[in-house]
Amino acid sequence: MRKGTIIHIDQSVGFGFIQDENEQEITFCLNLNENLSAGDLVEFKIELTAYGLTATNLRLLLHI
Repeated sequence: MRKGTIIHIDQSVGFGFIQDENEQEITFCLNLNENLSAGDLVEFKIELTAYGLTATNLRLLLHI
């Protein structure tokens, strides 16, 4: 699994961006049950979707 930092969340449209260890920006869909915010360190899997690379199975490692 990859690790990265959440750099932006847009609650109004339900997605955000993670910057991984390689400084690549990857989108993710925001689950209403997740209490995530910019600056949080997360672990995730990568899937190739119609929209490009998407982070899935996010797991919070450190809440900022």
